[in-house]
Amino acid sequence: MKTKRLMALLLVSVLAVGLIGCGKKTNETDSKNTNKTEGSKDSEGTKDSATDNNKESEDEASDPSGSGSENSDNANASDDWNWPLPEKKELSMWLQWTCNYATDPNELVTIQKLEEHTNVHINWTTVAGQEAMEKFGLMMASGNYPDILRGAESYYTGGLVQAVEDGITLDMTEYIPKYMPTYNALRTSIPRLEKDTVTDDGRLVGVYTLASNFGEIRGERVWDGLCIRKDWLDQLNMPLPVTIDDWHEVLTAFKENFNCEAPLLIGASNGYDLSHNFLSAYGVLGEFYQENGTVKFGPLEDGYKQWVQLFRDWYAEGLIDPNFTNNDATFSGSPDYIGTGRAGASAAIWGITADTYKLQGYSTDENFFLSGVTTPVLNEGDIPQMGSSTNEMTKETLVITKNCKDVELACRWLDYWYDHDNMVMQSVGIEDETYYQDETGEYYVTDSVYERVEAGEYPSVQELFSTYTLMTSAFGLYNWQMMNVTARGNRALEAYDFWDQSHFDLTLPTHITMTPEDTTAFNSTYTAIKTLVQENTIKFITGAQSMDDYDNFVKTLYDYGIEKCIGYKQSALDRYNAR
Repeated sequence: MKTKRLMALLLVSVLAVGLIGCGKKTNETDSKNTNKTEGSKDSEGTKDSATDNNKESEDEASDPSGSGSENSDNANASDDWNWPLPEKKELSMWLQWTCNYATDPNELVTIQKLEEHTNVHINWTTVAGQEAMEKFGLMMASGNYPDILRGAESYYTGGLVQAVEDGITLDMTEYIPKYMPTYNALRTSIPRLEKDTVTDDGRLVGVYTLASNFGEIRGERVWDGLCIRKDWLDQLNMPLPVTIDDWHEVLTAFKENFNCEAPLLIGASNGYDLSHNFLSAYGVLGEFYQENGTVKFGPLEDGYKQWVQLFRDWYAEGLIDPNFTNNDATFSGSPDYIGTGRAGASAAIWGITADTYKLQGYSTDENFFLSGVTTPVLNEGDIPQMGSSTNEMTKETLVITKNCKDVELACRWLDYWYDHDNMVMQSVGIEDETYYQDETGEYYVTDSVYERVEAGEYPSVQELFSTYTLMTSAFGLYNWQMMNVTARGNRALEAYDFWDQSHFDLTLPTHITMTPEDTTAFNSTYTAIKTLVQENTIKFITGAQSMDDYDNFVKTLYDYGIEKCIGYKQSALDRYNAR
């Protein structure tokens, strides 16, 4: 079979289908979206480490069928329900989703198959990512919302518990064990996962999408990190940088030998990228983090000051993007800089590494190659730390609204999304049509898919797959390994091997939650603090403000009430640890 043919075409449309293989990634508290409280993902939080998550999944194997559950109610509930239903029924659902080849998910092949298997027709309301917040607010104001919402924790002011308290969505504590046996068995199969899917008071206020490797519950591989022009390093006979000192040597060489205007592309107006690369080498993060269970705030710590001084020096030497405060070159792509030789390193997602920018026409250099590289450390042998993780076992939530007239049907239909066979279909399509398995059980894309791409019917394998599945908008039992199938043989996957070495010891758990009262108090105080930090950090780095003023900057943070904010976070962490 042609398992490696046309791999170059795979990445041409990576950015068009979203952040490939990724879960929701947040970067500290977003002042524009202050709706994270009980039952919602706290925006600073991440998992302990990729290693810890995957080890936990392996040590306590989950049963995708739900047959391993000891809950008798689950077994009884499962026996009382059969698919497909004898007569057609309908549900409605709100979903963030876009596709270049369809205007309604019901046009997708696997969604049509799902309707055949269940005899349940879904009336979809879909929105694009950039308009999701506004459309969600308008929907809430109208009171006309569908039966099921995906990702409400990102949009509802006050989070999922508040949505329940406000009578918008249903408390699922009784419904999940009774009507969702497959999900409940998976949810309770790993202690950490069971802890993460309940609130501080033990309630189930939402149904979490669960990340898996073809059904085995485990966090995704780390799909973003630093990347660097490996072909430039080869020309200079320099190895991949490991330490901060290594990076200084490499960036200096890039500037001197390739005349690039931004040897290091930061891609963030606060001076550090979404994963806090470079900053984490000093044992701190940009905002709230933990050290052995104690919550701290980065800018108060000496490590933050050391990092500021480092970037101040690099800025003066012309080693970092001189326009970083205005340059919107984010981690999802920087073709105008990296692809054209204006920059030599940046943060990125795996899909744009390797020779993607050459294939897209941004680089005419035949040797162009963008390699992943480990998160920088101060000293050789230090453990690389990341400040925001993409390896979580839990992803976006699903909630049922008060408008739902058939709660059991909604629960049963959602539970079907945790079925193993449906997971395979919703991730790699139809057997012998889009995928096949070899004698070892490995999944491969079929020849017919490659032939359709080669014939010009679709620009890439992933574009073709977007006519079959919801891709990264899928929910239920989410199979992140599908990207390794569609991109099999592509060297961009090598980036994972570098980024997976990172740990997340500094990050707060994703699912710590503040009470509604604490959230209100936190937001009223922290908004001004965040602005103060960003403005002063930029001034320190660019040289507009003397480092002699740093101690006064720290004093002002205390005057603004940062200790109270730390206290709110500490209380949330303590409650989480007590679950």
